[in-house]
Amino acid sequence: MQALKTLLEEEKSTPWSQTKSGELADLLFQVAEGFYIEGDVLVSDTAAHMGVTPTSVWFEVIFPSVWGLLSTATFLNSPNRRKIPLGQLPKVIPKANKLLGKHPAVGMMPSNNFDRLFFPGFSGYLLLGAGQDKIAIDSFGGLALCLLPFNSVSIGVLDILHLLCNGPYRVVAKFSEKIDFLLPHLENIFSPLILMKALTFVEGGVEVGTSLISQPEFDRIHLTGSRQTSDAIRKIIGSKLFTSELGGVTPVIIFPEVIKDQKLLCYAARQLTYGALANNGQHCVSYQVIIVPESGRITLSKALISEMGLKCSADQNSPKRLLIDEVATVKAKQIVDNAIQFGATAYPSPCEPRGREFPVTLITGITTEMKIFQEEIFGPVVGIMSLPDHDFSNEAVRIMNHPSLFGDLGVSLYTANPDSEKIHQTVCHLKHGIVGINCYPGLAFATSLPWGAGVEGSSGKGWVHNYQFLTESYFHKVVIKTSLGPKGFGFIEWEDPWLHNVSNQATLRLAKSIVNATLAFFKKQPIRFLAAQIIILPSLALREIVAYKQDYIKE
Repeated sequence: MQALKTLLEEEKSTPWSQTKSGELADLLFQVAEGFYIEGDVLVSDTAAHMGVTPTSVWFEVIFPSVWGLLSTATFLNSPNRRKIPLGQLPKVIPKANKLLGKHPAVGMMPSNNFDRLFFPGFSGYLLLGAGQDKIAIDSFGGLALCLLPFNSVSIGVLDILHLLCNGPYRVVAKFSEKIDFLLPHLENIFSPLILMKALTFVEGGVEVGTSLISQPEFDRIHLTGSRQTSDAIRKIIGSKLFTSELGGVTPVIIFPEVIKDQKLLCYAARQLTYGALANNGQHCVSYQVIIVPESGRITLSKALISEMGLKCSADQNSPKRLLIDEVATVKAKQIVDNAIQFGATAYPSPCEPRGREFPVTLITGITTEMKIFQEEIFGPVVGIMSLPDHDFSNEAVRIMNHPSLFGDLGVSLYTANPDSEKIHQTVCHLKHGIVGINCYPGLAFATSLPWGAGVEGSSGKGWVHNYQFLTESYFHKVVIKTSLGPKGFGFIEWEDPWLHNVSNQATLRLAKSIVNATLAFFKKQPIRFLAAQIIILPSLALREIVAYKQDYIKE
């Protein structure tokens, strides 16, 4: 508890809320650069633990952290804010400048020319509510405890960032004991903030976490984790300010026109595969339930079996993924077995898990009575639910809002008509806080958009990643939208870089160059930005060639 004592003494003598915005901005620029410099060792250790190549996860691990740090630093560094203390920064009431259907919305993406260049064809919106959220967070100040998840470094980074700025608080960040090997890397990267006595990391298991939660010195506690952990914390802390992000079962609607078009089906299958298997299925918005018209069930199943590389048996070189521990593989097996007992079919056929290893599994014929619909798996398992073609849209919305479906964090819609009134109405009728139209909802996490659960609150309370210091009580829903297919400019087109698990050097160079270009753009370094672009273009071309060859082999 010495770390807590040190921060508390510093807070009493010099409140963090008195820190000038520009001073914090300078520190955040340094930390962002540190992620790029330390990226190789950080990603290498992460990939080894996941059982994948660094190439396949470099972008995912580094980019969201760098983007969030730089976006926040740029906001704080503006001439009219730089000299203002953090605790005196005014919260901005979000003003609707667009309509999503008939719903007032704030257009938040693209937010700058970098968005337009590297996310062509994407747009993001914050849908507004009535401004009556009980979890509205104003400037309290003091100390905050941030409980970091095991599944992604960038989640913890952006949670810490939010608390440092939107409080503002000094932060004690407890690292998950499951990834404590990353602690030295993060302490090195965050050293500018640690030296400022704004942040400290602690490690340890459940006992340490319970002890920290019980400390009266914390003014706020934030958790990214499980519903069970959240419930346990609430019993200990009583009425203390508590915010959380808890994940859930992420559903997907595949509209009929996608099934009927071979190209759209191919694009959707790639997106679905990525959404189900990224980070070995251990994301808070990993796809778990795919809803499809009955007439398209077999077609979609075949497309996913091909895209995922599934075999009849798990022992026939069918792909397998490492989960965080053996407890996770046992849980995944129980959920698969439960679905089979209720009449579903699994591809490949089930087998006993081996240690942390679990086969990539597709389940067809799932229903609302099955555990796969009711419990978050956190593993490489996804199920297909078919509904009658008649009145499919309304029935799909009903299923996605079903009381048995756990959570209200993320959801995706795949359609040929992303701007149609039907899609707008569907978005507004869903209970979920993050909606991806023709894309994985986790992309909102990696951009300038806020992040939070729906109003039901079953996947957590409060919002994070509020880079523009908006008044959070008005936040209702976030939507990230694009067309289904290649993106680009004119004859220069490419598929979304995160879709193909193409483990070659071109992919690695592409990921590093995009992060390098991001740093150069926000730090206003034109020569560095140009140099990064020169590397990006040939890397992208080579990567797409390899991806095309992989597709040809599959066909």
